[in-house]
Amino acid sequence: MLPAVQLPPVRLSEPMLYAVLRGSAEVRVGGELLRLNAQDGVWVPAGDLVSVRPARGAIVLPIPVAGGGRTVATRLHVPEASHPNLLHAFADVLGHLDGATGPARLELSGGGPEPLAPPPAPASEELGRLAALLAEQPGTRLAEAVARTVPGRSVRTVQRRFLAETGWTVAAWVRRQRVRTASRLLADDRDIEWVAHNIGYSGVPAFSRAFAEATGLSPGQWRIRAASASMQVTRAEIGSGTGIDVADRRTWTRVNGAHVAVWAAVGGADLVVGGRRIALAEGDAVVIPAGTPNEFSIPSGSLLVPLGFRSARTGPVGAPLRPAAVGGLWTAGLLESVLASYTNVGVVEVDPDRGFAAALAGSERSPITDDDLLLGRVANLYAREPYLRMADAAARVGVDERALGGTVQRRAGVQFAAWLRLLRMTRARNQLGDGDTPSEISRGLGYAHLPAFSRAFRAVHGAAPAGLGVPNLRPTRAAWGREARVPATAL
Repeated sequence: MLPAVQLPPVRLSEPMLYAVLRGSAEVRVGGELLRLNAQDGVWVPAGDLVSVRPARGAIVLPIPVAGGGRTVATRLHVPEASHPNLLHAFADVLGHLDGATGPARLELSGGGPEPLAPPPAPASEELGRLAALLAEQPGTRLAEAVARTVPGRSVRTVQRRFLAETGWTVAAWVRRQRVRTASRLLADDRDIEWVAHNIGYSGVPAFSRAFAEATGLSPGQWRIRAASASMQVTRAEIGSGTGIDVADRRTWTRVNGAHVAVWAAVGGADLVVGGRRIALAEGDAVVIPAGTPNEFSIPSGSLLVPLGFRSARTGPVGAPLRPAAVGGLWTAGLLESVLASYTNVGVVEVDPDRGFAAALAGSERSPITDDDLLLGRVANLYAREPYLRMADAAARVGVDERALGGTVQRRAGVQFAAWLRLLRMTRARNQLGDGDTPSEISRGLGYAHLPAFSRAFRAVHGAAPAGLGVPNLRPTRAAWGREARVPATAL
């Protein structure tokens, strides 16, 4: 078994939903530890500090989800009926689908709010005493609280240390504590004016403004919604808001620097790889060799996800002839393998190579030839050093330019120059999804001028880098514990 990964907390730069599809997990948001079971979830707004620890055998799906006006962490019920929509959104964030119709958009709605999570506790004992006093007696002035709990320290020094230890100013910390206390009192149907005075506000107007800024709701709205049914994901909009019955989708044409396994988890898909067409039924998986141009078309409602990848340095893979029948969406181990390959928070103690190995073992492939070995080596080389000239690449892999060009023509079905452009533009589009700018990408690929890079990008993807609308997926990957899609050095 692989060891469980313990990741440091991440401060989110976009709102995220962590949905437990199976088993249980612990999620710490700020200073509060939530224990979640299957069909539980927690929505966390941007700016909050979060850490996720699934139990052995659990599946946690981490996806960006709009809060529907919410501004505070909210515990949710995530019914099984919502899981297909969540999985389609997760697949979009992996970045392999064509973005012409836009990524999946999910939004929470309905139900009543959860009590607010507490602000983070200070690390030191003396500031812990200060925080406890401010929490228990919210009307206490800061100077008085400092004199009582941290004697000999100036207010300014205490404020600096408090910010360093918690990431919050004292004023913001006290406001969160006041509003948190108020939310519990309002949920108990206490009078609004009584609540305002109880937590240290001189009147209802000031209290109402502070409460609305923190929660997005007035005190009265909070009290009404807290009395309603528990929170649920009652609407999950995909694209046009028609659920998973969206228009046909496709992947964008690419050349990968690694061998990639792809799985038709729901419904079927059609693959064109190296000029050969292969139909995938539901539950089929196929391994695409490194360096081979490929593209999928995906019928409405089907769910196609990358199952995992292997470096071309591990050896060649023959061209696919017939896919492996590995099983549908809930086949044991497959979804776990996807999460283990592309996130560090979805599962623990799962070998990320499991799904790839199943796809490779169960499929029918052409016998491996010297061409397969050479194509994998040069694709891996260009994935790591995309700026190389053909002559330099040929020398690095131990052949002349004519032999290299002939291998690419036979295995990829295109001339070397077109193949190299497609490989470089595959990397370029991935880097756009990692938040890099066109100028940064152009320099890294070895283009002397940005217009030349833009022309090459447009020839492959049909639009200029700035006009294609590739979403920046780096915040999501950071929330998954992965700063980038797949580091080039790992290919």
